[in-house]
Amino acid sequence: MPRFVTKEKMEFLYDELKKLDLNILYITDTEAHRNVNLQYLSGHPEDATLIIDVQNRETTLIPWDYQLAQKYSEVDQIVNMADFEGLISASVETFKKVVKSEDKIGVTQSIPYSNIQTIKDVTPNVEIMWSPKKIDSLLEKLRETKSSYELSLLKKSIEISNKVVNEMEEVLTSTTKISTEMDLAVFVEGRMRQLGAMGVGFETLVASSKRSWQIHQYPRADPELSFYRNGLALIDFGVNGAGLTSDVTVPFVMGKMNKKMETIVETVKQAHDEAIEKLKTAQFLHEVADVAFGIIESAGFSMPHGLGHGIGLTVHDSPGIRQKPTHETQLKTWVETPIEEGMVITIEPGIYEKDVGGFRLENDVIITSKGPEVVTNSRPVFIDL
Repeated sequence: MPRFVTKEKMEFLYDELKKLDLNILYITDTEAHRNVNLQYLSGHPEDATLIIDVQNRETTLIPWDYQLAQKYSEVDQIVNMADFEGLISASVETFKKVVKSEDKIGVTQSIPYSNIQTIKDVTPNVEIMWSPKKIDSLLEKLRETKSSYELSLLKKSIEISNKVVNEMEEVLTSTTKISTEMDLAVFVEGRMRQLGAMGVGFETLVASSKRSWQIHQYPRADPELSFYRNGLALIDFGVNGAGLTSDVTVPFVMGKMNKKMETIVETVKQAHDEAIEKLKTAQFLHEVADVAFGIIESAGFSMPHGLGHGIGLTVHDSPGIRQKPTHETQLKTWVETPIEEGMVITIEPGIYEKDVGGFRLENDVIITSKGPEVVTNSRPVFIDL
């Protein structure tokens, strides 16, 4: 499996790091401090250190699992910790070899302080760039648009998601198969694996009308709470088909609707559809958010989260789809996000009312040269009780 970053984007990264006057970019991924950028830039899935030599445009990987790195990584050098006394000594000795005195080293926000202290101990004359947000923003920008390779991997996640959505209504009409929130979560996660998924993109969220008014319920699915309660319910799940995740929320109308429920369903559906329509003509993502928020607020409701976000190696990749901030502190750093070909985003308006439940409709959209393409098939599902 090659790394996810393209050659062109890697060259862009080297150029931008050079503009920041950096000699080295230091990235680690551990169980306690995950950083998906290591996988994005090297292909290696997890538990490793990546040293990017900006001057020589070379990458050195120090993995915990050398054989795994040989299979998955695409770097200039792989260090085998078996040649040293362990991972720490391998990292220290490699760092001393690659990093020169008085080099300027960039770090990401996920680097623990203990690693920074080790760098200073090993190479006391180096300068650490204590502005990791600049680097994280740069890496997020690289991942905002997906390559043809990334889109080919995402295709499997989308296909499995759509099959599961299509099967869900049939299963829910048979209460011998599904009873509780947890039953539905187990069905969805089991089916995605049966259909060939590597795993879940994130922990599946299932909420009956008793809990769906919360945005992200805890626990994510209740093993005892019946899903068959009158009101508005939902399931939010992601499929990791081949490395990249989908993200879909299917809303349910359980039993007969009252007037308020009808208004919520109609409003969310309108916000969803008109936001996608706006993607065809808008230049910036905040314009799309404005449409959805406007519809929901005009109906007398509010939406306590953004309209959507990017998906990819994580379920919350860049970009975010939000309205222009109004607070002066946020405005100082706010930058308009143009809609670009290759973006893969969610559109997920929602309304949450404690007396009837929450209703969120979420689909995944690829921005193509011909405009937005909705690739998932979530839609409101009506279940008789």
